[in-house]
Amino acid sequence: MAKNTHLEHLEDDLINQGYQGGLNAINFIESLSDMLDSGGKGARVTVKWDGAPAIVCGRTPQGQFFVGTKSVFNKGQPKIGYDHDLIDYHYEGSVVGTILHEVYDQLKKLPFKGVLQGDLLYTKTPTITKMGGNTVYKFRPNTITYAVDAYSELGQKIGASKLGIVFHTSYTGESVENMSASFGVDVSHLQGVKDVAVLSSNFENVGGVATLSTTEKVQVKQNIRNAKIGMTKGRSFLDLLGGTRPFEYTALFKVYFNQVIRTGKVPKTAALMHKGFEVFVSQRFDMEIAKKKTEKSKEQWKKKKQESLKYLNSNKTAIHNAMSAFQSLITAKKIIIRRLEKVKGIGTFIEDESGYRVTSPEGYVAIKNGTAIKLVDRLEFSKANFTVAKNWSK
Repeated sequence: MAKNTHLEHLEDDLINQGYQGGLNAINFIESLSDMLDSGGKGARVTVKWDGAPAIVCGRTPQGQFFVGTKSVFNKGQPKIGYDHDLIDYHYEGSVVGTILHEVYDQLKKLPFKGVLQGDLLYTKTPTITKMGGNTVYKFRPNTITYAVDAYSELGQKIGASKLGIVFHTSYTGESVENMSASFGVDVSHLQGVKDVAVLSSNFENVGGVATLSTTEKVQVKQNIRNAKIGMTKGRSFLDLLGGTRPFEYTALFKVYFNQVIRTGKVPKTAALMHKGFEVFVSQRFDMEIAKKKTEKSKEQWKKKKQESLKYLNSNKTAIHNAMSAFQSLITAKKIIIRRLEKVKGIGTFIEDESGYRVTSPEGYVAIKNGTAIKLVDRLEFSKANFTVAKNWSK
């Protein structure tokens, strides 16, 4: 597996890889449904903590300790903090650099056996406060605010610590630049250092609470059937997907859908989504045309715009069906997410101008045959992630 620098949403496999990607997404959903139904081992799930920034750290194959962000894996100039001087060199003047100095001092205390990647939760002991009548330790690393019962075993661990982190990926290889990733980490050997709270990302179906109901099983199967029908009828459009250049349909649709998420108003039908996408494509071309300096260049881009809009209009049926499949995958995914959320653990909240409102965890990561995808309710978390101010990214 390649380095874990970015995880894709389950349904985006359809956009990234077309028809075959849709089959991959369906395979994931079926494996997850089986896991929740009967404890099947086709796929496993970890909890996706909303930590930030991402931290890559540990000991190189030569035994040298280091810390860094995902920039550790930069080609050409990897930013690896073997000591404080190198942290300054790579990250001087940034909030992330200040954070990494604290991370270096604390994580160096852990008995690492290799290289791990995780999400930082806090770099000073969380505040103890009252929420909903309960005494909790509260911390907000990114978008979600976490509240942990101060008198629980985990709460006491957090209260005694100076730094909290959750690891989810391990790396193996002869050098940092050539390492490959494996999702899921056994953190048992990293426990026992009072100053550092190393939390687990493993999902546990306590008491079978996350088992799908009969109705949910039927709904998941129906949405899988609908997705397959849409994929088959929309295959001519899906086979065009997979490009990454700014004006290829894959890249455009991803930008369009993220824009939709920001508004919180996802089109309810494939036809409405197609219409919205058509308007979006037209606007993106107009923006590009406006940037051009010469009439010749403007005319070239106007021609590209006409060709794209002509294609979208001439292939409405195939595109409608492809988008219908996309929506069916999202619906099936949400059914599974809602069931996973039945297992209650740590309190999760979104902070806004009126205070705190209860929210779900950021999401989950499904792992199957060495491949991992995100299970996130984009309308809930991603909208908040786009709009809630961050305190670490400057």
